[in-house]
Amino acid sequence: MTRCEPPHHRPCLLCFVQTLLVLAVGMAPIPATWARARSALESARSPELNRADREATAGGYYEGLLGGVDTTEGTRFELMLRLLGKPTDWNRFRAANVSRHLPDDFLMFELQPNTHRSLFGQPFTTNAHGMRDRGYAVAKPAGTFRVAVLGSSMDMGWGVGADEMYVNLLEDWLNLHAERLGLGRRFEVLNFAVAAYSPMQRLEAYRRKARQFHPDLVIYSATMLDVRLLEIHLCDMLQARVDLRYDFVREAVAAAGITAADLALDSKERLLHKDDIKRKLRPFYWSIYDDTMGTLAADCRAAGVPLAFAIIPRVGLADAPNARANAVIRLRGIAEHHALPVLDLSHIFDHLDPGTLEIAAWDDHPNALGHRRLFLGLARALVKDRALYNALFHVDEARHVAEGPRPGVLKE
Repeated sequence: MTRCEPPHHRPCLLCFVQTLLVLAVGMAPIPATWARARSALESARSPELNRADREATAGGYYEGLLGGVDTTEGTRFELMLRLLGKPTDWNRFRAANVSRHLPDDFLMFELQPNTHRSLFGQPFTTNAHGMRDRGYAVAKPAGTFRVAVLGSSMDMGWGVGADEMYVNLLEDWLNLHAERLGLGRRFEVLNFAVAAYSPMQRLEAYRRKARQFHPDLVIYSATMLDVRLLEIHLCDMLQARVDLRYDFVREAVAAAGITAADLALDSKERLLHKDDIKRKLRPFYWSIYDDTMGTLAADCRAAGVPLAFAIIPRVGLADAPNARANAVIRLRGIAEHHALPVLDLSHIFDHLDPGTLEIAAWDDHPNALGHRRLFLGLARALVKDRALYNALFHVDEARHVAEGPRPGVLKE
C-alpha cells in the first residue's frame, strides 16, 4: 500500500520547493536575453497590482537609501533586488559616498561638490557647486540663457553617464538649434536634481541654490512617485526633529493631529509609530504638494522667471497608462491650478520593451536610450509650446508656425 502524505502537508511542501527554485534562479545574474521574458511576465500582471507593488518597493528603496539598510522595507527591497540578480557591488546611493547629510536642515542631504565616483556602473561626477552637471560659474555670462531643472533621481541621471543625461542632451540641442536659427545666444541647462528629493526639497533647492544662478526659465520635474517621496521627507524631518520651515507644512501636520506621543522614538532613534503618522498625514499629501507648487510659482513670478511643469515617467508597467492615470491627473491639476504650462512626457516609454530602456532588471530608472527619449520628448514639447519656444529663442509666433523644429534636429 502506497503511503500518502497528509493533505495539509502538500501545500507547505509545494511552497517550500517553489521558494527554493526562486532563490536558486534569482540569486544568479539575469542575462540581457531575459529582459523580454521579464517584460512579458510583468505584462501578465494587473497594472493596479503592479503599481502598488512597485510603489511599495520603490518607497522601501528610498527609505533604505536615506535611512540606512536596516529598515524593514529597505531590507525587504534589497532581498528583492538580489532575487532579480543585483550584483553585490551595485552600491546604494548613500553607500557610494556622493551625498552628505545636513543635520537639522530642511534639505536633509545634498550632493557633495567635486565628486568623482563610480555609481551604478557609471562615472558619477559633480561640479564645484555640488550639481550633477558640467562646470558653471555663478555669475551668468553675457548672452547666456539659463534653464534650471529641479528634480529627483531620473533628472539627476541615476545610472547613466553625464553626457547621456537628458538634461545635458537638452543643453546641446538648445545651442545647436540657436546656431541654426542664427542667434547669438548660448544656453546653459543647470541641473539641481538630487536623488530622492521630494517636491518640498526641490522648492528649497530653488530658493537656496538655483536662483543664485539667475535662471531665465525653470523646469520643475514631477514624477508619479512624488507623493511617496513627500511622505518619506516628512517622516524623516519629524524623526530628526527638523524645523518644518514652511507654514503650510506646519499647518498640515497640525491638522493631521500628529501628537507628541506619535513622535516617540525607539532605542535607535527611529519613529516608533511611523505607520500611524503616515496614516494621519496621508489625506494631506496632495494639498501639501499643491502649496509647494504655489510657493514655487509665486517665487518664479516675483523674479519674472517662467516656470514649466514637466511630468517624467519611470520605465515599465509601474508608469503604464492605467497605473499612472490618477497621478497624472492630480499632477496636471496642480500645474493648471497655478497656471503653469505642462510638458507631459508620461507616455514617452509606452509600448516599448522595458528591458531596452531601464538601467537594470532590478532598477526602472531610464538608461542612456531612455534618457534620449526623454530629451526628444522634452525638446518637442518645448517646440510645441509657443510661449516657451519664444522665451527660449525669441522667435515670433508666425515664424514659429512656419518653421517649427529644423529638419533633422529632433530625429530619433
